[in-house]
Amino acid sequence: METLSVRGKDFVAQKPTFFDVLGDLWDPKFNPNGIVNIGLAENTLMHAELEDFINTNSKFTTHALTYGDGFSGSHNLKEAICHFLNNQLSPTTALNPSHLAITSGVSNAVECCAWALADIGDYILVGRPYFNAFKTTLGTRPDIKLLEVSFGDIDPFSLEAVQVYQNAYEEARGKGLRVRALILCSPHNPLGRCYPEHVLREYMRLCGRSGLHLVSDEIYALTVWDNPRIKDAPRFKSILSMGDQPVMDPSMIHAVWGLSKDFGATGLRLGCLISQANMALIEAAEGISLYNFPSSLADQVATSLLRNDEFVGDYIVKNRMRLADSYLFATEFLRNHGIPYLESNAGLFVWMNIGAAVQGDPITDHEVVERLRKEKVYIATGAVYASEETGWFRMVFAHPKDVLEEGLNRLLRAIDVSQ
Repeated sequence: METLSVRGKDFVAQKPTFFDVLGDLWDPKFNPNGIVNIGLAENTLMHAELEDFINTNSKFTTHALTYGDGFSGSHNLKEAICHFLNNQLSPTTALNPSHLAITSGVSNAVECCAWALADIGDYILVGRPYFNAFKTTLGTRPDIKLLEVSFGDIDPFSLEAVQVYQNAYEEARGKGLRVRALILCSPHNPLGRCYPEHVLREYMRLCGRSGLHLVSDEIYALTVWDNPRIKDAPRFKSILSMGDQPVMDPSMIHAVWGLSKDFGATGLRLGCLISQANMALIEAAEGISLYNFPSSLADQVATSLLRNDEFVGDYIVKNRMRLADSYLFATEFLRNHGIPYLESNAGLFVWMNIGAAVQGDPITDHEVVERLRKEKVYIATGAVYASEETGWFRMVFAHPKDVLEEGLNRLLRAIDVSQ
C-alpha cells in the first residue's frame, strides 16, 4: 500500500539538499572534515555583536508565553519596525502599524502575496536568474506559476529589460495566461546589484498600464556596501520611497522585509508584508496568519533591537565595512586564480563562472557539483536560480576569512586550479 499521497511524494522530492550540509558543518577544531558552507545566504560576520545584544537585552514578559496581540505580530514590534524602516528607507508616506502584517520570515510574507493577489494557475512575472525559493514559496501551497523572463545579452538592470518584461507579459496574455503581478528582488539575489531609480519607476509604469501588482522583495535593503571597482554603482532605493511621482495605483504596490539578511538572523524567523494603500491585502494576510504566526520570543527580541537606534546605527556601519572587506578578500582570491565573476555591491554573494575556470575538458554543472561535494564544500549552482547560461554558481562571502579561505581552497581542488 502507498503510505503517501501524490502531493506527499512531491514534497519528499522537494526536500532541500542543503539539509545534509547543515548536519555536517565544518569547524576547524571540532569537525575539520565537515562541509564548508559558502552556499547558503547567511551573514555570520556580525554574529558576536548580535549574540551579545540579545543576551544582554532579552527581558521576556509573560505576554510572550501567550498568543500575544494576535497572530500577525505584536503592537510593539509593528511600531518598532515602522520606526526603523521610516529611518532607513525614507518612505514617501511614513509607515504606521496598520500597513504591516508580521510573518515568520520573508518567504511567508511573499507567500501571503501569492495567496491574496492571485488564484490557482495564475502567473507572476520574474526575471532570470531569480531567488530559487520564489518557485516553492509561490508554487508549493498557493499553486501560482512563475512566468520566467529571459534577457539574453540585455542588462537586467536596464531600461531595455523593462521592455523585455512588457513583451513577455503581452505574449502571455496572447496565449490566454492570466498574469497578476511582477516580483522584483531589490537588491537582487543572486546578482547582488541594485536597480537604478529611473528603472524602478519604469517598472512601476509597466505595472500601472498593465494592471499588475508590483511586489518588491527588499530583504537585502541595508546589505549594500562600497565596491571601489564599481564606484558609480546605483545604491538601494526602496519602492516605498517612490511615491513622489505617482505612476501606478498605490494599492498595487507592496514590499516585504525582514531581519534574516540585514541583521544576519535567519534563525529569528521574522518578516513583514507592507502594503500602505491596500488594507484588504493586510487583512487577507491576517486571515491566514495562523500559518505564519511568528514566535512571541522572537517578536520581543526584534522589538528591543529595532528600537535601539544607537546599536542599530553602529551595527549597520560595521556590517557594511565587514561585508566590503570579505567581498574584497573573496573576489581577489577569484581574480588571482582566474575564476570569472560579476562585480556587485549588494547582498551576500558573488555570481561566478566556475564552468569557465574548470581545467581540462568542459564538464556539466552537475559534474561540478559532484566535484564540490567530494571536496566537501557547498556552493549553490546557478541552475537552481534559473540561470540563462550554464557554468554559473552563487558563492556567499559574508563569512570570516578563515571560512572563506578553507572553502575557496577546496573549490580550487575541485576544479583542478593550481593553488
